Amino acid sequence: MSPSEFSRRRFLAVSASSLALVACGEDSDSPSPVERPATPPENVPDVPEPTPVATHPPRGAHVSFTVDAHTSRSLTWFSDGDQAPVSFLEYDTVEEGMDDEAISATPLRHRIESRVEATTGVAALTHRATASDLPADKPFRYRVGSELGGWSPVRVVEPLPVKDWSFIHYGDQGTGPLAKLVTDEVLKTPSDLVLIAGDLSYADGTQSVWDVWFDQQEALLSTRPMLAAAGNHEEKDFGGDAFKNRFTHPGKPATSIITGDNPGSTFYSFDVNRVHFLVTTAGALINDGTLPEEMLNIEADLSLAAVRRAAGEIDFIVVMQHFPIWTDQDGRSPANPALVALEENIIVRYGVDMLLVGHDHIYQRSAPMSFGLRNPLGYVQVMVGTGGASVRLFDANGPQAWSASEFVGIGFARYRVSPGRIAVEFIGAPPLGLSDEERGQSTGEFKVEDRFEVTSRDAMACRACVQAPRNRLELAALLSDYTQTMRDRPARYIHSHG
Repeated sequence: MSPSEFSRRRFLAVSASSLALVACGEDSDSPSPVERPATPPENVPDVPEPTPVATHPPRGAHVSFTVDAHTSRSLTWFSDGDQAPVSFLEYDTVEEGMDDEAISATPLRHRIESRVEATTGVAALTHRATASDLPADKPFRYRVGSELGGWSPVRVVEPLPVKDWSFIHYGDQGTGPLAKLVTDEVLKTPSDLVLIAGDLSYADGTQSVWDVWFDQQEALLSTRPMLAAAGNHEEKDFGGDAFKNRFTHPGKPATSIITGDNPGSTFYSFDVNRVHFLVTTAGALINDGTLPEEMLNIEADLSLAAVRRAAGEIDFIVVMQHFPIWTDQDGRSPANPALVALEENIIVRYGVDMLLVGHDHIYQRSAPMSFGLRNPLGYVQVMVGTGGASVRLFDANGPQAWSASEFVGIGFARYRVSPGRIAVEFIGAPPLGLSDEERGQSTGEFKVEDRFEVTSRDAMACRACVQAPRNRLELAALLSDYTQTMRDRPARYIHSHG
C-alpha cells in the first residue's frame, strides 16, 4: 500500500467537514467555512473554539517548475513521520491592490492533492504538487499542507518576465556559517531563478542534514524557483536517491529510453525565454547506471538546441553541472581528463555558449575557450564553487592561458539576460585571510568582483554547430574511454572531500 493510500484510509474517521476537504479533487475550489448561527443559543456561554494542533506541519517547501517556466509551478515539501493526512497545494494569483493582509487572508480558489512518497533515509514523507496553466503575468500565491496536518504560511512567487530577466548560480554550499552568509546575500539580490550546481547539503549519508539545509534555505527557495544539478556529495546519499527524492525537476529530454514520470530527474532540459538550459550529472552519479541513457539524451538535446538556435528560436545554449572541465584550484589543475575526453567534445560540437559549474571551491571564469585554449567560438566556463562549504586556494603555478578572472572567497554569480546578451556579475566576499583557519571565516563584505558579458553567435557560427546527434556505437566508443578515465579520477581528486 502506498503512503498516499495508507494516509487516506488512516484518516477516514475524521469529522464530516474534514472529510469534505479530503475529497476535494485537483484544481477544485477550496471549501467555504462552515456556516454558524448569527447569534449563539441562549444560556450557552460564548467559548472560543480551540486552535487546531498541527499534527504534521509542512517544512522545507521549495519551488521549481516541471513544464513551462512561465505558467507552471511545482512545490515540494516534507512532513515528519511515515503517516500524514492527505496534503494539498492550494494556490491563486495576487490581484492588483492586494496588500500583505489580503494576500494571506483571501481564500485560495484552487487545490491539488500532493503526490506522496517516503523520504529517503529518514522517517518522513516527500510531497509534490504541480500547478499548471497559470497566468504568466500575475504573482503566484500559495500554501501547502492540510487542515489536520497544518499549513505553511501563504507565500508569493513573482512572475518570470518575458523579455529581460535574471538568474543566480552557485554550488557547494553546506550548512555552516559561510553558507548562511551566501544565502542571506542571495535573498537581498533580486533574481527570477536560482540554479545550484551540485553539492547542496553535504549530508554525506547523514540524512538529517538535508532537513537542516532545507530549513536554512526555505525563506529563499519557497519564493524563487530553483533547479539543481547533482554533485559528488549527492552520490554519497544512497547513490543519489536522496537527491532524486527531495527535488522536483523537468523531465528528461525527449529521447529518454526509460519512459514515464520522473520528477526527480538528475538530467533534464528547459527553456526560459530565449535561453535553452541543459542540466547534466557529468558522471557525478556514475554508479546509478544511467550514464549511457544520459549521454544519448545530451546528444539529442544539444543537437536539437543547435538547430533551434540556427533557426532564430533561441539565442543561447547553457549547460549546468557540478564538475568543471578545466580548473586552477590547488591540487586539481589543470583539467578533468574524463570530461576533456568525453564532454568537451560534445560541448564544442554543438556550440554551447556557457558551462556553469561548481565543485572547486573558488571562483574562476574562462575566456571563450575549447580544449584548454582561448577560442572566440568556444564556450565560457563559469566556476562558482563558492556557496560556503569551504574556501580553497589557487595552484601556485598561476592561472592557465584560458583563465580570465579568479577570486578566493564565497559568493555567487548573477546573470542578467536580454535578447542576444547575458551580462554577468560575480558578487563575492573574501575570507579573513589565507591560512586554513582564516579561510573558515569571511568578512561578509560582498561586492562585485568580476563583470563580463556573452553575446549571441552570428548566423554563420550558429549554422556550423548544427550537427546530427551521434549514435549509440559512436557514444559507446567515447564512453569506454570515459569509464576508464573515471576509474583514475580519485588519484587526481586527492582532495575529494570538496
